Amino acid sequence: MKNKVASLVIGLLAIAIGVGYGMRALGYIDDFTIFIPGWWTVFIIVPGLISLFNRGSNKFVSLCIIAVGVLLFLSQQNIFADYLKKLLIPAIIIIFGLSLILNSFFGGSQKKQQLIDPVITNDGSIPAYEVSFGEVSPNYFGKQFEGCSMDITFGSGKLDLRNAIIDRDVAISINTAFSGVDVILPPGCRVDVHTSTSFAGVENKYLSADDPNAPLVQIYVSVSFGGVNIK
Repeated sequence: MKNKVASLVIGLLAIAIGVGYGMRALGYIDDFTIFIPGWWTVFIIVPGLISLFNRGSNKFVSLCIIAVGVLLFLSQQNIFADYLKKLLIPAIIIIFGLSLILNSFFGGSQKKQQLIDPVITNDGSIPAYEVSFGEVSPNYFGKQFEGCSMDITFGSGKLDLRNAIIDRDVAISINTAFSGVDVILPPGCRVDVHTSTSFAGVENKYLSADDPNAPLVQIYVSVSFGGVNIK
């Protein structure tokens, strides 16, 4: 599913906000604002939802994040009785502790597939690295690089290809949300970057080779609430 869910959730949220303000402007709603008590909990709930539906993520940790956000939002609405409000912070601390413990046993995963030449295959059978709430840093020191994909949520990634062998055109696919990713390329390559961003940035500092016969590295980046650096 990758991070299409991130674009879906953020897109639906933006549409809902736009419709609300539009209806207020037309007089159908007397008063509409996103700055209701507890509005800031959206920055807890939305990342939890994105992680929950992201392939390879720790579902319990994602549910804990959502639960914390919902509890904080309901607390801001004065729904809880006074004695329950007093228990809110201890409950959040307990949930956080449980998430850390379970994440240490069942946390971020890294999946590697067989390396197959992407030039002669049509099924995308290249290494696929996936991680949630963790770090992934594949090692290609002195090895042939023929492309890969990286799917990272609430973590970090580093694709260090400085000492990799790239002698043909390759493709790199990066899908990430709430994460930072570094791609370090060897000299002598041509680079073509394709980006799709949402509240994020992609910075390309790599100096492409002038030789038209140099291997071409195609980098496809989809990033939300994060950053990707190419150098």
